[in-house]
Formats: sequence, C-alpha cells, structure tokens
Amino acid sequence: MARFAIKTLEFDKVKEILANKAATALGRQALLTLRIASTFEEVKRLQEETAEAVRILDEGRRFPFGGAYNIVSDVKRAELGSVLDPEALQHVQTTAEAIRKMKDFLTEEEEIAPVLNEIGSALQVFTRLEKQIANAIDEHGEIKDNASPKLANLRSAIQITKNRVKEKLDSILHDPNNQKYFQDNLVTMRGDRYVIPVKQEYKMNFPGIIHDQSGTGATLFIEPMAVVNLNNDIKRYFAEEKEEVERILRQLTQNVGQDAAALLASLDLLTDLDVICSRAYLAQDQHAVRPQMLVNGKVEIHQGRHPLLNKETVVPLDVELGDKFTMLLITGPNTGGKTVALKAVGLFALMAQTGMFIPALSAKLPVFRAVYADIGDEQSIEQSLSTFSGHMTNLINILNEVRAGDLVLVDEICAGTDPNEGAALAMSILEHLHEERVLTMVTTHYSELKTFAYGHEGMENASVEFDPVSLKPTYRLLMGVPGSSNAFNISRRLGLAEDIVTAAGRLLDQEHVHMENVLQELEGERRRYESGSQEIAKLRLESEHLRNELAHAKQEFERKRTEMLRKAREQADDIYRRSRRESEAVLKELRSMKADFDTKRLEKAAEEARKKLNKTFAEETPLPEGAPLTMATAKVGLNVFVPSLGKNGTITSVNGQDVTVQVGILKMNLPAKKCLLTKAQPAHLPGTESQTRKKAGGSYAHKMIVSKNASAKQEIDVRGMTLDEAIPVVDKAMDDALLAGITQLRIIHGKGTGALRAGLTAYLSTNRYVKKLEVAALEAGGSGATVVDL
Repeated sequence: MARFAIKTLEFDKVKEILANKAATALGRQALLTLRIASTFEEVKRLQEETAEAVRILDEGRRFPFGGAYNIVSDVKRAELGSVLDPEALQHVQTTAEAIRKMKDFLTEEEEIAPVLNEIGSALQVFTRLEKQIANAIDEHGEIKDNASPKLANLRSAIQITKNRVKEKLDSILHDPNNQKYFQDNLVTMRGDRYVIPVKQEYKMNFPGIIHDQSGTGATLFIEPMAVVNLNNDIKRYFAEEKEEVERILRQLTQNVGQDAAALLASLDLLTDLDVICSRAYLAQDQHAVRPQMLVNGKVEIHQGRHPLLNKETVVPLDVELGDKFTMLLITGPNTGGKTVALKAVGLFALMAQTGMFIPALSAKLPVFRAVYADIGDEQSIEQSLSTFSGHMTNLINILNEVRAGDLVLVDEICAGTDPNEGAALAMSILEHLHEERVLTMVTTHYSELKTFAYGHEGMENASVEFDPVSLKPTYRLLMGVPGSSNAFNISRRLGLAEDIVTAAGRLLDQEHVHMENVLQELEGERRRYESGSQEIAKLRLESEHLRNELAHAKQEFERKRTEMLRKAREQADDIYRRSRRESEAVLKELRSMKADFDTKRLEKAAEEARKKLNKTFAEETPLPEGAPLTMATAKVGLNVFVPSLGKNGTITSVNGQDVTVQVGILKMNLPAKKCLLTKAQPAHLPGTESQTRKKAGGSYAHKMIVSKNASAKQEIDVRGMTLDEAIPVVDKAMDDALLAGITQLRIIHGKGTGALRAGLTAYLSTNRYVKKLEVAALEAGGSGATVVDL
C-alpha cells in the first residue's frame, strides 16, 4: 500500500477511532500501527475473526480484558535478572489472571467462535505464578506479613518491641518526679528512634542520647537510656525485614523470568484478541456489515457511509466499479460530495483489508494489491491547495507503480493548468490506466471527459446530484449520469449579480450550452423515472405485505383444522376404547352365564347387551349441528330445523322413524331424517308458550325448563381451559341462565396471559343475547373475571 495514499485518505483517523475501542494499552498501540493485509486468505481470516467477535457481543457477552497491563518491559527485565518492585509483580499477576480468564471465556464460545477459540487454545495458563505472587503481595502492592515465615516473625518482633518501647516511655512520662523536665508530655520520633522532648536546662538531669533540638534551642529531643537497646533491636529487625523482602521479591522475579517467553507469547495473543474485539465494537457502533471479499476485481457498495462523517447526517452512496466498467468519471458542482465519494471508496478498501466491517447496507470488494490516491482536498483545513506540478508528480509516481487490479483515486485530474491541455493530458492518462485494467475513479470539471467516457467501452459517467429548486447539492452519487458544474446556479445562490451571470452565459460557445441543456434534460428524466420507480416499489411492498398476511391466514386455518381433526380423532379413540372395554365386560358376563342359561334366555341377554352398547355409543358420540336425525338419535326435547318450512322447532314425541315437531303453534309429523339438528332456540308466538305448557302438562319441555331453573348458575369457572374448550361451556351456561330467567352471569377465566379473556370478550361481543360486558369488581375477581349482562 502506498504510504501517501493512506495519509491522503485520512486512514490514520479511522485507526484513531478504532484505537479508542481498545481495552488494553498494548491493544491501542497495535491498532495505531495496524498493518493492511494484501492476500485474499489473510483478509478472509481477519474478517472471520471480526464476525465471530460480533456474534459474541450480539449475545450480550463481553471479553474479559480486566486486569491486563503492558508488562513487556517488566518481563524482559525479569528475564535479564533485575528485581521487580511489588507493583510490577502485581501487574504480572493480574495480567496472567486476565490471560487465564480469556482462555476459559473462549473455550465456552467454541461453538460460535471456532477461530477465536483456536487463538484462545494457544494461550498458556500461569496458575502457579499467579498464586505465588498473590500469596506474597496484597491488592495495594504491599508485601504480606505471611509472605514467608521469617518475615512474619520479624514483623511480629518489631511490633512487640515497639509496644515495649512505648510502655517504657509512658512510664517515664507519667512519673511525677520527671514532670518538670519535659517541654511536652508526649513521645515523638527522630529518624527511626523514639525520643522525648526535654527542656534544655534539665538535660543533665535526664540521662539519654540527644538526637535533635528545637529551632530555638529550648527543647532537646532525648532518647532515654532505658529504651536505647530496645530501639536498637527495632532498627536491627527493620534491617532484617528489608533483606527478607528483597529476597522474596528476588525469588518472585526469578519465577517471572522463568516464564518470560511464555508470558510474552500469551500477551501477544491477548493483544491480538483486543484488536479483534475493537474491530467488533467499531462494527456495532457504525452499524457496519461484513464485506463480501471477491477474487475478481469488482467493487459494489450499497448505501455506504463515510466512516469519518456523522452517521446520523451523512448521505449514503451507491457505487459500482469493475464489473461492466473499470473506470468511473464523477462530475458535478464543487462542494457536492465528489471528493467524499472518492475517499469513502478508498477507506472502505483499506478497512476491509484490516479486518474492519464496512458502514453500509451491503458491500462487495476485491483484495487490492495496492491503493493509490491523489486528492487535493481544498475543503480540508489540514491540507493546503496542491499545485499542478505537485499533482502531476503524484500521478507520475502512480503510473510507474500501478498494476492491473489496483485501485487508483484521482481528484480533479490535471486541474490547475490550461483547460484544453489539461483535458488532453487527462484523457491520455485515463486511456493508459484503462488499457492496464486498473480500477480507477476520478473527479473532473472538464466537459471533454464526459463525452470521452461515453465513447469508450469500460468507462462510465457518474455525478453528484444538484437540486435545481433549492440550488443546493444533495450529496447523492448518481451512477450512469454525467453532471453539470452548475457554476451559474451556485454563483446566483451565493449572491452574484444577475446581469453578470447573464453576460457570462452569452460568452459560452453554443456546443457547451447545448451539452449543458442535454444534461439538464437527462437529469429531469432521471428524476421522473426515480419517482415512478419509488411508487412501484411502494406498491410492490404493499402487495408483498398482503401476500404474507394471506399466507399467514392460510397457515392459521390449516393449524386450526389440524387441531380440530386431532381432537376429533382423540375423542373417537376414547369412545372406541370405552366401548371395547364394555364389550369385553359383556362378553365375559355372557360366557359366565352360558352354562346357566338356555338358548332363548342367552339370545335375550345378547340383545339387551347390544342395545346397551348402542345406547352407550349414541350417548358418547356427539351429533354435529346440521346433521339429519335418525331413529337412534331422535329424542324428545331436541331443537331441530325443518327445511320444508324453513323454521326451527322442538321434538315433542318420537314414533319409530317418525317424529312430532312443535313449530310455534303448529305441530306436524314427519320422518326423523327430514329434521336437522340445531342449537338455535325455536321462535314462539306471543302467548303460546303458556298454552303449550298447559297442554303438554308433564311434557319433556316442561320438565327441561324446571330442570334448567334448578341447575342454572350465576357463575362459571373456565380457568385452565383453552378458548375452544371454554366457548361451549359458556354457551351452555348462558342458555341455562336465559331459561331460568337469570339476567347476569359471572365468568371466571383467570388473569394469566390474558388470551382466554380476550378470546371470550371477542366471542361474546358478537352474541345477540349479550347486553353488556364489563370487568368484575375488585372484590369479585377484578380482571380475572368478566360480568355478562343478558
């Protein structure tokens, strides 16, 4: 990769953003010096590493880098024989602990991150070294008392001796005979010796060693002879303690030096993991996607966003290059986004080849051997305007080094000189790059280059969009459409006098004017086509939505149908099993009776058994609504629909294969098969109900109403049922309540997920017998019950 291209594209700024995601100091250093891969296999592995890290982060897991330090120099010093201080040893211990935790973490993620687990498996564990340092040094970087038995004894002796010194001095201070000698009644320290402040005039009366005096000379700090030996012991203990601490640090440092090579190797791998994790964090932050790396030289970016611009306000761009054409000429007004498009494509290539994801909806990129750029960005405050000679020097260097398949980005090619000569030079350079099969993107204001691209296969025009209404750029890149510089429109917007702009227009040659008019007409056609295309896309989206809804409805219908069939099969199987059991019981009874009964009595018993089984089967098998009746299923009190009359009625008597049906005030005899079972109540004429009851006397209908009055309830409990199971129970309870004259029913359905309550509410809202629905009072169940007014 050409170094000046990396600088020109401002890739260092991207690396700085990436480095801010690092968890360790070594990771940050590695990211700032990130190397750009140039082989397909290496780039593919880098992208896979980032993808695995993103998967782990998306699951809410976080890489355990806590406690890792840059211990490279400390480990190398230990290897050379230097003695490390407690803080450095503590950093070694916490870093070794971070390496161990990372290894365990990646082992758990082996299924979704095999490549990272491969790196983690190469990490070495330093459990022995961790324990040795942790047992000797506390979290504050101090040597523990129990770091060695000798150190523990020395520190205990120091403390005991100090206590003895204080006790001795306290006895001297509190002796009434000595009170006049003391300047202050306290014990202090001079150096590492305990002393007492004594008045200067009494120094001969107080035996001891003078260690210091006050600034005025009025006070002498004297170590009493009674504690001199004790202070000497303390000093000796301190010296021995220092030697023991140095021995412990030396031993721990030697242990670090023995593991130096393995520590540094594992630290390198931990740094690599920090680099990978930083790329994943950046991908999440930028809402970036993994680029599809191609072997052929094709660039295809959809809705790509410049990584250094605000992701909320940047206008995304669509770019294609390398498939049908290898050269793209971008034209359009200044400040329209041409240079941003060049830099974005260059940065996408460099980001992909360092393992970073691309901030776009989708991206396809080849692995470039090199990326070259000559961009004089006059909108950047960090760069000054380039001269023609400076640009030409860069172009010459590029032409000398470039190879087929490389990426070349040139901003304002051959600008800064005579337009005719500049355009001619530009066309010659572009022709050379085209023949060399170099992927090239250039920006220009030369009108000659627009027609030049039209006349060459493998070259394509593009432009940055300019809004003719607001006279402002939209920053959108339009493929296949050459653009106008819009110098006149921009000048008008900036406030140039109209007469000057008009006079300038008259000075243009007719060919240029015609060209600009054609471009404006093409732009108008493009806008109309784009508007129509958006409308078509909207309609297509709506039709797709409707198709999905229909497919979902069909799927739901099939599910309910399958569920109903399953329940029917289960019910049928249950009836069959019960009938089978009863049959076997009857047969067993018949066999036992065979020896005791004669033939006629046996036939009679068999007939009774058949009738019993038929009755059981008829009672257990529910007749579906709308099914025609038979001699076996016709019963007094059943509600039926008479098709010949188009009315509902009630069976009042059964006479073999015929039945008598009460339809209002009319009674009629007809075959049972001419009646269809229904749940609907028959309509009665006013006043006929009491007459019918009187005429029927003790009829079934009267008995049924009396029975309903006795069994009707004002409350039912459907908790634990499904909606399909609860609806028949609710229907029956409502029927009983209506027959019994009850006007209010409380349904207990429970709270749960709310699905049962919602389903019953929707069902009852369409029932013509329901007057009002409301949630029960708090003391009556609250939202766990519904009150139905009938």
